[in-house]
Amino acid sequence: MEQSDSNVLRRKQSEVSEKEIKVVLLRTMIGDFDSMIGRLEEQITAEEDRTRIKDPRHPAYSIFAKAAAKRRQNLLISVAHTRSMFEVAKREFDQVTAQLHDLQPTHDNHLSAA
Repeated sequence: MEQSDSNVLRRKQSEVSEKEIKVVLLRTMIGDFDSMIGRLEEQITAEEDRTRIKDPRHPAYSIFAKAAAKRRQNLLISVAHTRSMFEVAKREFDQVTAQLHDLQPTHDNHLSAA
């Protein structure tokens, strides 16, 4: 019985570790996306200041600024999707962590009784 409990505990610890890694990776991706979005916004503003044309519908609007705005828009979509994945991963991590905490007192009691 004790061996089986130890195996369950180890599997749950491994699952917690995997979920934690996923949460950390998604959080890092979101931070990276946010940084890229910020840099693109700076580049767009600098290009608009340089050309003195801020209206993307203007015929002489910078092609570079249009391309950077499109990349920024794509990143905004990606960051929104990644944030939703992060929320799911965080909930899963919290659930698995709670399950592990529920298992640990049982496992500790078995060790004490042995």
